[in-house]
Amino acid sequence: MATPWVESDLPLPAEPYPGADPDLERFGRLVAGHLGVPVAMVSVVTPTEELILGAVGLPPAIDAARRLPLTHALCLEVVRTGAPVVVDDARDHDALAAHAAVTDLDVVAYAGCPLHDDAGQVVGSLCAIDSVPRRWTADQLDYLADLAAACSSELRLRAERERAQRAQHKATDAVRHSRLLLTMAEAFTAAATVDEVTRAVSRVGAIGLGATMTGVALLDPDAQGLTYTSLEAFDGYGFESLRHARLTDERPSTQVVRTRLPMYFRDWDALLARFPAVARDVRRDQPAPPGALAVLPLSSRGRVLGVLTLGWPGPRDFQQENREVKAALAAYTAQSLERALLLDQRRTVARTLQDAMLTELPQPARFRLAARYLPAAQADQVGGDWYDGLVLPDGDLAVMVGDVTGHDMDAAARMGQLRSTLRAFAWDRPDASPSSWLARLDRAVAGLGLATVASALAVRFSTRDQDVVRAQWSTAGHLPPVLVRPGDEGRVLDRRTDMLLGVDPARARADHHADLRPGDTLVLYTDGLVERRGVPLPDALVGLARTAGGLADREPEQLVRELAAALVDGQPADDVAVLAVRVLPPTP
Repeated sequence: MATPWVESDLPLPAEPYPGADPDLERFGRLVAGHLGVPVAMVSVVTPTEELILGAVGLPPAIDAARRLPLTHALCLEVVRTGAPVVVDDARDHDALAAHAAVTDLDVVAYAGCPLHDDAGQVVGSLCAIDSVPRRWTADQLDYLADLAAACSSELRLRAERERAQRAQHKATDAVRHSRLLLTMAEAFTAAATVDEVTRAVSRVGAIGLGATMTGVALLDPDAQGLTYTSLEAFDGYGFESLRHARLTDERPSTQVVRTRLPMYFRDWDALLARFPAVARDVRRDQPAPPGALAVLPLSSRGRVLGVLTLGWPGPRDFQQENREVKAALAAYTAQSLERALLLDQRRTVARTLQDAMLTELPQPARFRLAARYLPAAQADQVGGDWYDGLVLPDGDLAVMVGDVTGHDMDAAARMGQLRSTLRAFAWDRPDASPSSWLARLDRAVAGLGLATVASALAVRFSTRDQDVVRAQWSTAGHLPPVLVRPGDEGRVLDRRTDMLLGVDPARARADHHADLRPGDTLVLYTDGLVERRGVPLPDALVGLARTAGGLADREPEQLVRELAAALVDGQPADDVAVLAVRVLPPTP
């Protein structure tokens, strides 16, 4: 039996339809074999065309395309009526004689049964086609209807599988997206400086987005320019000349700042087509520039901080979902940058405040004083450790060190209150002992409602004897002073201590004494200099005395600097204050 359809001038697509299914092809073979027809099809109708999902006997061009325009789709008649369409000779049928499938494709006999989706809607047909008239028997039509019911079940199963796959892909993408967001949150949690933020975004961009290049640019203080603080992996492409730009320049970064909208470039040529001026700034003698680029605004609370630039080695199309992930990365980066910039400003203000409170030490005739202060690595880089020195009205020298709990702005404020109060008590009663200074301070802490706990060490140096300087000190829960004497090892002085300040103001306090000779140095310090996890305090004090003794020949300024460097590895975990008082020979 001849194939009824002939090669025609139908506007068929060049690309084959990917929906042909081996299971649906089987239905076409069963229809053709049982009904003895040359052509059988499983097809569905869309708003624009008929899709042939399974068939036998199609001409090569139609078989490759698996599509027909609706003008040539007899299947559409089945969908419109919702019932079987059966004709023995379409040429004699009043409604179908002029149909394009009859006039153009030589369809004569046609029998099509509806295919239903899971909602019961007719979406297509299972049909048998012949190029000659024929009378369809009741058995043939029953068989075709049974196969159509089975085919409908297969289509529903296929649709269900596709929905399940889409749901699985969506769930997989959601999990991947959630993990990426979690990675972003974890990466930026500990970032406290601009450098740490740029390292975090570079790490997340590489791991989560596959970006091989990242750059973070911040607005200049005058808000008239934009400067990249980092161009991670962009080096070597001649991008150094793009590190800074005025906001009026025609560049992707400045355009993003002005519009607050992201820009995506599939490749380098796409960028140059939009911003040809960039080609003049990038050195062309360098290796090939990166492929795809994404330039994203860094905005937080309605304020633009800068831009984030991501680069990939090859061309890339940015789908909507990918753009949303990159926007999330930019949002995390902006929030972290804002926090880092605020922390930096706060640290600057706090250090200025603390420097103002830690005033310049006096340098009386019989003494040489030097101090060293190291803030804790975390928080505001200020704290409650302090030192002070003043010459009393009778000519004696008073020095103090102390440690208020905490190393933040609040601790610095409470430290300032204690320091100034103790300084005033020492000046007000120059004939009093250090223990009386601390006792008055303890009562003031309770009476003035300062609500703080602190340790302190106060020392008075008396110079009434030309040959010996008498050092008198009292401690309030503080570590003992260390005596450094030339030609001798460092020695920890009396370790007995009284109660901390702010605990029991009625508790009695004691004084201790030591005679110092010219050349001796008394070292006062806070616990951040010696306390280490896993090291007993007595052993730490022995190590301090030994290290300080080895620096006996150093000038006080060099002694405190080298002592702190020897005992503190990098940034300290706690505040450190060191004060050295060198006894000088009497002047004639």
